[in-house]
Amino acid sequence: MDNLNEREIQNILKSFRKRTGIICSTLFTEDGFVITLEKDKIEGGDDDDYQSICAISAGIVALAEESVQIIRKDNFIKQISIQAGDPLDNESFIIHLESITKNVRLGIMFPLFLNLGVILFELKQTIQQLSKYFIEFDQNENLNSVSTVP
Repeated sequence: MDNLNEREIQNILKSFRKRTGIICSTLFTEDGFVITLEKDKIEGGDDDDYQSICAISAGIVALAEESVQIIRKDNFIKQISIQAGDPLDNESFIIHLESITKNVRLGIMFPLFLNLGVILFELKQTIQQLSKYFIEFDQNENLNSVSTVP
């Protein structure tokens, strides 16, 4: 992936964060390798925290795929949402994982009080924009050689 594509991907994710108010977004491979991370510089947590979340999220998707495979041969998981905390708690949040391709996932984290409808609408647009960068990698490249993490 060249620098121009890396910048374009970062701009797509930054624009998504600014339009929706999410805390962060990250693109990662099926094995938890972080492709890129986009977060507000003033938000808490360091990059190691977010990389740990990616690794754990990849594990959650793998477990879900194994579970689904019991029921159907095609075990592709399109999306998973995890709500942490009580809706009355101001620190509650949602982690939403969405597949861009079979090997690339987008994870977003946002406070529970944000408008879920707006986030899901903008997420659909963002995934359409991002998918063009990763379909060819799913077919031709080793994703572990690609990184846009600064």
